[in-house]
Amino acid sequence: MLGLGLFLGGLGFALSLLYEAGVPLAVCLIGGVLVSAAGTVLSGHPVEDAGDLAPGSEPGTEQRSSFGDLHTLQARLAGAGSDPERFEERVRRPLADLTAERLRQRHDLDWLAQPSQARETLDPLLWALLTAPSGRFVASRAQVETWVTAIERL
Repeated sequence: MLGLGLFLGGLGFALSLLYEAGVPLAVCLIGGVLVSAAGTVLSGHPVEDAGDLAPGSEPGTEQRSSFGDLHTLQARLAGAGSDPERFEERVRRPLADLTAERLRQRHDLDWLAQPSQARETLDPLLWALLTAPSGRFVASRAQVETWVTAIERL
């Protein structure tokens, strides 16, 4: 820390000579040490992460979908075509995430931690959306519209 502070102070003094500012060497050295000390102190402070603030959240989880993303579903559905894997990843998973988030916000339920209460609260179509194995649903516009309508009612 002291070495870095002296280096910064020397650099500041050199710049003051270059620009003919006339700052004394002692002021530059003290300023450099203070800047270095402040940087060291501030780097030791913990940084709050939104993931740390959410109760019951797992590290690395993030919300992937919101109702603002629904306008992109038509393009995602068209892009998924008849490929079941793409449908699962690009359409079903974001809708399942949206369902889980809506269930948490509106009913204060985590479907993984409280499956029986979540199953009672959810429409059977949404429960299947969350729990059915991959490849269970056919990629169709009608299926997606049914899910979206059920999510909106939730």
